[in-house]
Amino acid sequence: MTNSKLELTTGAKIAAIYLIIAGVLGILWPLTGLGPHHPAFQAKSFAFKLGSYARGNLVNLFFVISGIGLLCRKTWARKIAMVILVIGAIYTANEFAWGFAGGNPPLLVRLVSFVVVGIWNGIWFYFILRTKQLKTQ
Repeated sequence: MTNSKLELTTGAKIAAIYLIIAGVLGILWPLTGLGPHHPAFQAKSFAFKLGSYARGNLVNLFFVISGIGLLCRKTWARKIAMVILVIGAIYTANEFAWGFAGGNPPLLVRLVSFVVVGIWNGIWFYFILRTKQLKTQ
């Protein structure tokens, strides 16, 4: 029987630690009262806000799970990390644009937000992509 493990580069280890820290801070962020305060978000219903926080916490939970899995050299963690980084970039860029604009952002703010967050998450994606799968017996 063979087990697969990952050989982590230094960049992948740093990315795994980033995922854990970002995930934990993301989960704690709404509890501090520092979440979105722009009027467009505050005007939304309780159900909308709850759904927004639940979605954010789910993404952050997968950040933590994949980061821990990567540090434990689990092959499934690499796949989860790459998928959640892409999903996280989409939601984070949108939230960043809304927060930066203080409401419904103009198209230019949206585009810049997607570029900035895309590059940021792309760096971590690249580091995780460079891991190698080892076959052990």
